[in-house]
Amino acid sequence: MKTKYISQLPTEMVTAIYKDVQDSLYEIGLRDTELSDSVESAMNSRLCDLEDTIDITKYLTVEE
Repeated sequence: MKTKYISQLPTEMVTAIYKDVQDSLYEIGLRDTELSDSVESAMNSRLCDLEDTIDITKYLTVEE
C-alpha cells in the first residue's frame, strides 16, 4: 500500500489525503497557483512520496 499511487486508493481515502496535503501546504505558506500546483503534484504521486508532507501512517493498512 505504501507504494501505491494516490489514484489507486479508495475515493474516501483520496479525499482525506487531498485535504491533509492542502492543509499542510497551506500551513507552510503556499497560496493560490503555487498551492494548487503543489497539491496536484502530490496527488499524482505515490503515497510514500508524501511522508515528508503529511502523516501517512493513518492511510496504511494491515492488509498490504
